[in-house]
Amino acid sequence: MRDPRPPRRRPDSRKARSVGASRDSVRTVTRKAESSRAMPSVLRDLRRDAIAIFQRAVRRVDPERAVMEALHLDGDRLAVSGNRIPIDARRSIHILAIGKASMGMSRGALRLLRPDSGLLVAQEIPSPPPNGFQVVRASHPVPDEGSLKAGEAAMRLIDRLGPGDLLLVLLSGGASALFEATPVPLEDLRTATVELLRSGLGIRDVNEVRKGLSKVKGGRLAERASARGATMVGLILSDIVGNPIDDIGSGPTALHSSRGERAKSILERHRLWDSMPVTVQRLLRSAAESSEARTSVPSGAVYNVIVADNGQACDAAREEAERRGYASHVLTTAMEGEARHVGPVVVSQALRWNSAARSVAVIAGGETTVTVRGGGRGGRNQEVALSAARLLEGRPAVLLACGTDGADGNTEAAGAIVDGKTMARASALGLNPEEFLDNNDAYSFFRPLRDLVVTGPTGTNVADLVLFLAHRPGRDLRESLSRPSGKGRASRLASGE
Repeated sequence: MRDPRPPRRRPDSRKARSVGASRDSVRTVTRKAESSRAMPSVLRDLRRDAIAIFQRAVRRVDPERAVMEALHLDGDRLAVSGNRIPIDARRSIHILAIGKASMGMSRGALRLLRPDSGLLVAQEIPSPPPNGFQVVRASHPVPDEGSLKAGEAAMRLIDRLGPGDLLLVLLSGGASALFEATPVPLEDLRTATVELLRSGLGIRDVNEVRKGLSKVKGGRLAERASARGATMVGLILSDIVGNPIDDIGSGPTALHSSRGERAKSILERHRLWDSMPVTVQRLLRSAAESSEARTSVPSGAVYNVIVADNGQACDAAREEAERRGYASHVLTTAMEGEARHVGPVVVSQALRWNSAARSVAVIAGGETTVTVRGGGRGGRNQEVALSAARLLEGRPAVLLACGTDGADGNTEAAGAIVDGKTMARASALGLNPEEFLDNNDAYSFFRPLRDLVVTGPTGTNVADLVLFLAHRPGRDLRESLSRPSGKGRASRLASGE
């Protein structure tokens, strides 16, 4: 079979230069000023290492590799992470791949299986597409006509299943928006989605609302397949803290998932109910007031396995940092909260860790949120980095915050990188970080500094990584860099006031 990887894309050299990504899926570019004489060599080295550590973390959660490691054929049985699932040679095998990692996960599955049909749903149509697959292009994070087309195609695929057939569902982050079947008009669905994404709600609350509006989410897809007598195996690339199967992609394969029962109370508690279209309110009111009848599903009809997650990426980052000589520590894989408050907290804790070490790397993984109040451009990772900039002022230290999928908010960047000279360079250009944070415009702060990190789509998605690297030349962390005043403002940001 032909190599299904998409062709390489050349980074825009007018904006930035490549820093040597070691494979096509991670094409990291950052600012030209890295090589500038104005930057101390210690910061250049730290920035170089931060980029390389991030690249290594993304490679560890390669979706093709993850699926290949999870799936094995054992005679007439499919071995999936300890489960041995009978395969009837007289019955058919089908693949449904949805999400940002759908192409890579499909490649992994096709190395082992020869399906009778397949459906791949993605933001970009791969070239060439997998042989024998229907490919549907859809939108993320706000659903579009393609998302509805994908939902209908998924249900048609399931309705063709028969007793003993096997449906392999390859699920990854982004699936909630990329495929949908709902009685809600598309315009109303998009309006509700935009309101949810701007609200600062955590992803599990957002997905509870989505499940209340859907005919495929909240285990409904698995229930539909089981009703046909088929076996469903879900291989899941997790992009949510804690790996909740019922929330990743809004849980289409999770039989015991909620189905929007709490959505109305969530929206009322966060004062979002009145901003929802009438069609959305009607459906969520019904979900809250009545218990949806569920079809009994026989044991062994549905299997779900997490094949890669943020913890694996964090472990890979720690290992690469240690290989490069850093004393390394994973601070958390459950990073959540408002992005502008998380950045200072990560830096504050990282500065206190292992004071005896000369070079340290502290890693945090998870997914923050942004409550949008301004009209600027940016994303949660850019806000994490921007909020941390003052605490790094004058220090031989860097902080990189990036999405492992290569996307951050409404920009082309994966995130941003800041260091001990960021504030000085920003001041020279008349840039005030608090003003940009207040307008949710971190992108416009980092662009003239050339401190955006742009990878393009990585083909995977296990949420976000924050990397803090520091060199301690002596007892005083700041001895090699001059540091202007401004400590008071940094303290206030760290406290979340």
